[in-house]
Amino acid sequence: MVEAKRWRVPIATRDHTEGHRQATWLELFFDLSFVVAVAQAASQFEHAAAEGHLGEGLLGYVFVFAAIWWIWVSFTWFANFFDTDDVPYRLLMMVMIAGSLGLAAGVPQAAHLDFRIFVVSYVVMRLAYVAQWARVYRSSGDPVMRTLAGRIIVLTTVVQAGWVAFLLVPMEWRVEAWIAWFLLDLAVPVLARWNPRLGGHWGHIRERYGLFTIIVLGEAVAAATIAVSGAVDSGLDFDTAPLLTLAIAALVIVFALWWIYFDFAGGHAFEHGPVTVYVWAYSHYFVFAAVAALGAGTALAVERITDPGHVHLGDRTVALIPAVAVAVILVTTLMIEEVSERGIPAGHVAAKLIASAIAVGSAYFAPVLTIPGAAVVTAVALTGLVVYGVVEQHHLYRRLPEAAGGDAALGSTDQRPSNPREAT
Repeated sequence: MVEAKRWRVPIATRDHTEGHRQATWLELFFDLSFVVAVAQAASQFEHAAAEGHLGEGLLGYVFVFAAIWWIWVSFTWFANFFDTDDVPYRLLMMVMIAGSLGLAAGVPQAAHLDFRIFVVSYVVMRLAYVAQWARVYRSSGDPVMRTLAGRIIVLTTVVQAGWVAFLLVPMEWRVEAWIAWFLLDLAVPVLARWNPRLGGHWGHIRERYGLFTIIVLGEAVAAATIAVSGAVDSGLDFDTAPLLTLAIAALVIVFALWWIYFDFAGGHAFEHGPVTVYVWAYSHYFVFAAVAALGAGTALAVERITDPGHVHLGDRTVALIPAVAVAVILVTTLMIEEVSERGIPAGHVAAKLIASAIAVGSAYFAPVLTIPGAAVVTAVALTGLVVYGVVEQHHLYRRLPEAAGGDAALGSTDQRPSNPREAT
């Protein structure tokens, strides 16, 4: 039997005390639409680096990925607060999905600081976001949310007018103008005095960030797989042993990063005030961008091994791209943990910093170790970090009061905390 629904319902703030709330089909559809844009950004970075334009490629990648990330963050937080799933909400979301495809189409030009297609697509998506807030302003009975909606509508609209004007900025001032105006765009929630703890579902927002992390991890795996497959099918004459070694090491690195990310207890940020939540939310840009860059760097390493004449960078530089990406992920997650948990073990801090140093150090000595050799050293370091984390959590679990009476006191293993550190 078909469930009856009104085509339009008033928007109301979701309650953070409600039960488990999983991602909706529309949210998942929205996430997947961004896969194309993320893949394009990583691919353009890889191509620019292969041609020897590492600085220009990295700058374009940072700019493009920042815009992609900010659109995703804006919608994700809005949906966490006001998920009505009525017809106008769905239609506006589909406008944003269409805009994400425009972002993807404009990535190649934006990577060279030609932002025309990119800005038009970005502004369309942001205006759809403004329309969502306009619905909050019209229908919300909460004066706090109504005031917030009015501020965000005005500020976001002004910023979008600025982005249109940005297209008139001379090329020699594009970088400075982009940075200044994007920082203003990022500051809109702060300037509007949006307290992220006023509503929404805290478990849901953590799940949404986790899902996007899985998407970019999958994109990293896909980029490396496509590069290996292309090399095998190219007919080039190369030694398969280094390629196989690199492929295995890269897979271990991705597995370890998945384990490390989802094992850290950053969810307690929501218990420590809005500033901590902002740090948690904004810091994830570096996690997402670094994971996608890891895939691009691995694909570039495959090219360097199989067709060295096509890559105009040395072994050290090629190895440093994925290694620095790994270090950025580890250091950023460490910072999120420190801010969220307010006091993590010194050994845990040291382990992540040592693993980061090993990753970068092995890449620096890639001319001696070879690119696959450096990847293997990084994979071993991350595996060691995972083992350390498992042992650390097990010891912490053994010290929990519930564990004093043994497993029988728990009755069922399902009652154990999924992350023992969250139980403290």
